[in-house]
Amino acid sequence: MNPLVSICIPTYNGEAFLKEALNSIKLQTYNNIEVVVSDDASHDNTLNILERFKSEVDFSVNIYHHLPKGIGANWNNCIEHSNGEYIKFLFQDDVLETSCIKEQVDFLRVNKLKAVCSKRLIINEFSEPVDSGGWYSFNYDLQKNIDFNDYFFFKKKHLKYSSSIMHNLFGEPDTFLYDKSIFNELGVFNENYKQILDLEFSYRLLEKYTIGIQNKRLLKFRLHSNQATAINNGKTLPERKEFICYVGAKYFFYLSKSAKKMYFLEKIPVLQKWGKLKVWMGFK
Repeated sequence: MNPLVSICIPTYNGEAFLKEALNSIKLQTYNNIEVVVSDDASHDNTLNILERFKSEVDFSVNIYHHLPKGIGANWNNCIEHSNGEYIKFLFQDDVLETSCIKEQVDFLRVNKLKAVCSKRLIINEFSEPVDSGGWYSFNYDLQKNIDFNDYFFFKKKHLKYSSSIMHNLFGEPDTFLYDKSIFNELGVFNENYKQILDLEFSYRLLEKYTIGIQNKRLLKFRLHSNQATAINNGKTLPERKEFICYVGAKYFFYLSKSAKKMYFLEKIPVLQKWGKLKVWMGFK
């Protein structure tokens, strides 16, 4: 029998796009699923949409009311209440391709891995493909520096492909399918981080396991003005220094030269001042 997959949906005032996200679950070719919702006290029509969805499907849909404590706490509450062998996040803005769960479950089982992620298609608030713009140019293909065909087995040594510690080489949590056992073994998402908690978890996962990457766009990732990605774009995140120093120390010998430089500049701030002084004095 196919293993149970828990589709975890952390919600907060998601009425704008939630119906489309939920409809993509109905269309999945993989049938052994449950839906676990953790709602952070939504005050729009989110809960009504979820209750109607629950009445329309023949699989388990459990809705848990959660006291808001940040996005990490909401994600982790989903995991805590899940019963599946595998965890599949779906954010309220995004859309699963019809074969997403089946293809990812098959990939994990065939290759005996604990986690797999896929590429994704970028869409806008009208569900139209995005194919231009600054964010798109930098983030559309997160693995563009890696040459591979159908799939890639990403190990620590492949961190050399990234020029920046802050660059996410994998993707958002809902591009992943996780074996639930890894959360028991490695811990859940770090709730102290506000924005890069998914990247921190991927680095933590990479410490022990290979991450599979599928060269197929199995998720539609929605870019719009009200999401955290857009709101935080360009901001200096409070966890940035801590995160760079953590990754730099743990994976130093695997990093590219530019990523190592980033680590040293954060670890030893005086180097940043010296670099500015050299520019001011006319030295390269």
